[in-house]
Amino acid sequence: MKTIVFSILFTLSVSLYAQEMTDSVRVDSATDLQKINLSFNGQITAWEITQFTNPLNWQLGGRFLPTFLGSYSLRENSMFDFEASAHINGSLNFSDLKNVDNLGEIKLYRVWLRYSGNNWELRGGLQKINFGVARMFRPLMWFDGMDVRDPLQLTDGVHGLLGKYFFENNASIWLWSLMGNNKPKGWELIGSSRWRPEIGGRVEFPAFTGEMGLSTHHRKVDVHNFTILVPENTLLNESRLGLEGQWDVGVGLWFETSFTKLQKNSHNIALHQDAVNLGMDYTFPVGNGVGMTLEYFRYHIGNEFIRNGLNLNLLGGMFTYPVSILDNLTAMCFYVTNHDMNLWFNYINWTRTYDKWSFYVMGFWNPEISLPLGGQIGSKNLFMGKGIQLMANFNF
Repeated sequence: MKTIVFSILFTLSVSLYAQEMTDSVRVDSATDLQKINLSFNGQITAWEITQFTNPLNWQLGGRFLPTFLGSYSLRENSMFDFEASAHINGSLNFSDLKNVDNLGEIKLYRVWLRYSGNNWELRGGLQKINFGVARMFRPLMWFDGMDVRDPLQLTDGVHGLLGKYFFENNASIWLWSLMGNNKPKGWELIGSSRWRPEIGGRVEFPAFTGEMGLSTHHRKVDVHNFTILVPENTLLNESRLGLEGQWDVGVGLWFETSFTKLQKNSHNIALHQDAVNLGMDYTFPVGNGVGMTLEYFRYHIGNEFIRNGLNLNLLGGMFTYPVSILDNLTAMCFYVTNHDMNLWFNYINWTRTYDKWSFYVMGFWNPEISLPLGGQIGSKNLFMGKGIQLMANFNF
């Protein structure tokens, strides 16, 4: 009898302990699931561009950016998150409605993993790295190709590791190392050595009523990417320094500079590349408010610092007006001057925005040359000459 009672009590104890452990695992699993957040979204864009040239140029295009996002909270003050997205695009280009060529591309757009805390983050993978205060002409367009004329502000990313630390006074330190980016980025004329790391950093800090930033970058340039007349891994050292600042003194004021020095060489490649931007903005109390942005930009490349070589001078103005809650009107005018040309570039853009849909009507009236403002990825640059662009964008 005692044996039977003991057996029953033992069995009940084991059952209760097992049930308790199962409930505990279920709670922990539920807690872990609550820490995980996964989502899928994306962007679908279709456009049509008509360029009024002789013969007529016409383009139909589409783009799909599917994006998978996720995050996992480790503790109250740290987490992992990631983004994985693709860039799928295609276009048909007609010349006088007779000659047709097609372009298509499928590639990775962003693939990165980030570990972050309250005042720091570490992000690695294919990502966008951009900084600076300029609006239209950006000397610090080192690693991206965003074009002010593109309302979606799309750009290719770079492969690398980026760390940031944020101080309580809004100052911050950035450190990065890039690798595997052999195509030219931003203002680069020559691509980097694919498997030699590029290293750099940046500090941002308060300055009176505004803020300033100081950036630097060093890489190995592979001359073979510039001319196939030299063997691969013909490397040159390149160093950059950037400085910018912005202040609000009733009107917004800023400056942005970038200076690049290339190692002396016998390949007839310019040693210096420098750019300066001076800008201001102000909103006039007219109607719903007319926003005005003005910038002066000087770009130079040559064998001497700032002097001689080739120069490009740009004056730009951008004007915005919110017609209604849904509608916005933007106009841009750029004036280009150097030793042998004085040219005007003109753009106007009407935008209507809903929760998920955006519609754009853009017109342009330009000379038959292209401006170095960045690039619209996935499509030909048809902003040369006179024309109109219609675009619809859906975010889900």
